[in-house]
Amino acid sequence: MGSGKRKVPDRAEAKTERFRHKMVQRFSSDTKRAFNHGLARNERVAETLCFMALIRDPLRRQRPLAAAPMVSCIAAVRQFFRAEDGEQAAHLLPGQITIDGAFPWLFLAGPAVRRLENLFAYVEPLGADYNKADSAAESNGLTTAFAAACLQVLTGQGQPAADIAAAYSQGWKAGALAAFAAAETQKRSKPAPPPLVYGEPGGPDYGMILNLEERGAAFQDDSIWATHEQLSILGYYRAAMDETPRGLQPGAIAEILALPPA
Repeated sequence: MGSGKRKVPDRAEAKTERFRHKMVQRFSSDTKRAFNHGLARNERVAETLCFMALIRDPLRRQRPLAAAPMVSCIAAVRQFFRAEDGEQAAHLLPGQITIDGAFPWLFLAGPAVRRLENLFAYVEPLGADYNKADSAAESNGLTTAFAAACLQVLTGQGQPAADIAAAYSQGWKAGALAAFAAAETQKRSKPAPPPLVYGEPGGPDYGMILNLEERGAAFQDDSIWATHEQLSILGYYRAAMDETPRGLQPGAIAEILALPPA
């Protein structure tokens, strides 16, 4: 299906993304970056589900689709740019969707082809702990949830908008929340900083943190600090699931479904 080198599908879009992420000065806290990365992933998933609705339409499809298609989520094969300055390029989507072993954009024609292919190339330059948190979630069911949501739309029989919303909620959101929780459980099995200890009510130290020195010493261990950071990132990913992405709004779904067929 492809070599280990990730292809840039759209040079103009890649230039725009590189400028947006790497050239424009960004002032955002790590907390905001983690939350926003989760929001951006959910938005791209919602858009992908809209394209699955296009693929299931026999009047739009450019190649046969099996009655029971096999949908898989494999390692990414598209990427707009590489990160620099100690950061890594974190993909927004959990992986590359394939349908019966073929890239999904090969089932379409017209501007939908490039739009869909581009979805799998979007990345953000983030610290290594983001990719580690992502990898933990992906190995604990995030890629499975993405593939299941895509399959649900592909094989749906209802109105496209309703099937897209149902697949996002039942396939993606439920599966992603379970994956994040499982990844957190996995991370907590590793060495972590001791919990905060406060003074007891009524005592002279009431409300004070009594083990700051112990926690500070623990955080000198890079592996413990990394586990703490990855757990925090996963927590913000879970929080981002509470927001409904714009891609599920009727107008956004209609815009993709109305793309010209050629």
